[in-house]
Amino acid sequence: MNTNLARYWALSGLALLSPALAGCGNDQQVGTDTANNETSTGDTTGEPTTTTTTTSVPTTTDVTVTGMSATETTTSTTVEPTSTSSTTTSDTTTSESTSTGPVSGTTGVDMCMTILCGEPAVCCGAGDECVDGACLPLCESGIRCGDDKSICCDAGAVCLGDVCQQPLGPCADSYDCEPGEYCEPIFGQCLPQPDPLDCEVVPTFDDIEPQLEWAWTTNEVISLPIIADVDGDGKPDVVVNTTRVDNMAASYHVGEIVLLDGTTGQEKWRITHDPAMMKFGSHGRSSVAVADVSGDGLPDIIYAGRQEGAKNVGPVHAVDGMGAFLWTSRLPNNTTAKFRIEHGSATVVNLDNDPEAEIAFGASLLDHDGLMVWNQPWNGEANQHGSMYGTPMSGNNPIYNGGLATFADLDGDTKPELITGRDAWKIEWVPGNPPSVTMTLFWSNKTNPVNSHNNDGWPAVADLDGDGKPEVVLVAWPAIRVINGQTGTLWCGVDPTDAACIANPALRTQPIAIKGGDLGGPATIADFDGDGRPEAGIAGGIRYAVYDFNRPGFAGDNVAETIVKVDMAAPASGAMYARWVATTQDDSSAATGSSVFDFQGDGKAEVAYQDECFARVYDGASGAVQLQIMNSSATIHEYPLVADLDGDGNSEFVVVANFAEPANITACQNKTPGFTARKGVFVYGAGGDNWVPTRKVWTQHTYHVTDADSAGNPPMSEEANWTVASLNNFRQNVQGEGVFNAADLTVSLAADLNDCSDALVLVATIYNEGALGVPPGIDVSFHEGTDNTGVKLGVKPTSEQILPGGSTQVKWEVKPPPDKNNKKNFFAEIDPGNDDGLIQECNEDNNGAVVTEAFCPEAG
Repeated sequence: MNTNLARYWALSGLALLSPALAGCGNDQQVGTDTANNETSTGDTTGEPTTTTTTTSVPTTTDVTVTGMSATETTTSTTVEPTSTSSTTTSDTTTSESTSTGPVSGTTGVDMCMTILCGEPAVCCGAGDECVDGACLPLCESGIRCGDDKSICCDAGAVCLGDVCQQPLGPCADSYDCEPGEYCEPIFGQCLPQPDPLDCEVVPTFDDIEPQLEWAWTTNEVISLPIIADVDGDGKPDVVVNTTRVDNMAASYHVGEIVLLDGTTGQEKWRITHDPAMMKFGSHGRSSVAVADVSGDGLPDIIYAGRQEGAKNVGPVHAVDGMGAFLWTSRLPNNTTAKFRIEHGSATVVNLDNDPEAEIAFGASLLDHDGLMVWNQPWNGEANQHGSMYGTPMSGNNPIYNGGLATFADLDGDTKPELITGRDAWKIEWVPGNPPSVTMTLFWSNKTNPVNSHNNDGWPAVADLDGDGKPEVVLVAWPAIRVINGQTGTLWCGVDPTDAACIANPALRTQPIAIKGGDLGGPATIADFDGDGRPEAGIAGGIRYAVYDFNRPGFAGDNVAETIVKVDMAAPASGAMYARWVATTQDDSSAATGSSVFDFQGDGKAEVAYQDECFARVYDGASGAVQLQIMNSSATIHEYPLVADLDGDGNSEFVVVANFAEPANITACQNKTPGFTARKGVFVYGAGGDNWVPTRKVWTQHTYHVTDADSAGNPPMSEEANWTVASLNNFRQNVQGEGVFNAADLTVSLAADLNDCSDALVLVATIYNEGALGVPPGIDVSFHEGTDNTGVKLGVKPTSEQILPGGSTQVKWEVKPPPDKNNKKNFFAEIDPGNDDGLIQECNEDNNGAVVTEAFCPEAG
């Protein structure tokens, strides 16, 4: 069933629901079974209810009733409420109403002048509405609660778990809300997550079936795309760093920044290389990042410029979401600051007390205005740039220039450290113009008596042993090692307290060779097997592997690890080992990254990875291939990612492609006859529309959820990822609370007799009894008879969103109206089609309603 609209996000300018006014004939849409004779009576919103109990007093007024072809004035009895003091939400079962006509459950339907409701039909009193076949006093807010919908919530509220709830604050995703709350996407408000959740849809599938949503194939791309709304139109954009725009085989460094519409893939703008016009091309092999550096609240784009001269250095540039130039990196003397970045990535964070972000390339720091405030000497040479920290080395020679640094609060002092690889740095930032900045070495994992592998490399951060303190997983050719984030020593996997390893350093978790050889790509950390403990996924030259840890017990739980291994030998206590290994092809860079996503929401993360020939999704626990898409790349550090690219609440799978090298393509063709190279950006959605939702941002190469708010900016103070429930991951996107929340649409059907001189008006009131709102445009079908096999009178869509507990109405006119000698039954169905309907509901068996023996006493 299609949930693209069910997960629809409308996060700005939302109006509250109009009330359900059965029997009043003046709201929502009116249809007719007379061809080409339709009209709409507009939208009438009732006055907000207050926390009072009302006593209904009948009065007689003149009411203008709009019909299909004429307007007439009739005399109608209405209700004027008078208030008595109360401090609780009004319960309409205690309200009173009177009418000059017959009331609910009485005889005399022949004389009814209001509405007919139920099976068999009864006449409702003036001021009543038809709710689930019963006449209940009108709920002005349209928000009903309780098992029998008898509780009328205040205007602006929702109904969750049969309790009226007021919104708790605006949000774009659940990480804008407090723990125990979820972000309702239609409302754009935080709400309490129901516990227990009575209305949910949990996807179940074995294979991940994609369908192409759009493709942009203008240029080659070999770096990670970035996702955020950078131009402020309320919809996600895709920031792309192209490569080889001059179509020269060796020009991977010649790139341009392009902005794509996340919904359509259409190109919004691009920055060509025209320095005279303050337009600067990019380094096509590097990774960009987004963060607000201009102070307007919208993410700006920070990227490495094209390299210059024999040293392959170049400046850093920033542009805003419209592509307008902001700055070029500069030194304190206002000359251009240049860096050697090549395969490196911009990393963004907030280091001071203003909302504008700071930027790191390796161990080089830039203030939000582009001023270089620190440049750590590299490799013992003062004239080398800190941007090279994190570069793997062979002796004194760099292998793959540029680092993939990240920030994390390693020691719990609420201040982030910069982790460039084997080194971590304390940062003292004193605000000023310019600021005073000092960076001192916190620890260095270079010299360890039991560790012959002390190379630099690419870090990822998570809490591997459950003690609330982070470890650093470092992929540093030719091995992977795990570092204690507080001390810089090798991790003590056998003892979370570290005491055993202090007494006997030989017990520390030893480095493990990269499966598949070569450089190895940066690590992804997630719970791949659903045991509540994180593992690491890492690519090698011809293998991809998930590495587990033989942890005797997480801190505090003392539950032994379940060992699932590739090798015959049992891993030692505290050791790192390969859980599974898959064959790949990445002989070019052998340094490709990966990301993870839990497509089913079952607590087991899947691996998203692309090599030279294919983009794949692996089952996180076993390594079984769940998705394989032909996709060519020469590979740098790029990886597929999962995000909500079009803002509809659904997840998309994103890959980039380039024509690679002839040898790469030949190798792919030899293994896969018919293999065809391609270029650009390719975005896939769920073929079965059953992937769980996720966030609308992916802001940098070292993305880890808490480093970006819902707007795509670094928070003023980042919450430690490993301390947040359901996180403790790195390069994994998530949705947060409410991932399984679902809608439950029901319908009540009444026959409105107010226009009986012209037509019998069928009034379908649509309710949402679930925990997820739905957008407008949900079909309601009307039939003659008692079910959907009867003659179809027509179909009309809803015109309003429906929040949990909310309602809206759709009307259909029956002409000529039936009379007492020709009584008819009518049936209405919301979201017809069961599994083919538009909305995926927690209950698909309650979408119909009937009114029987309906007729017009005064049919003309």
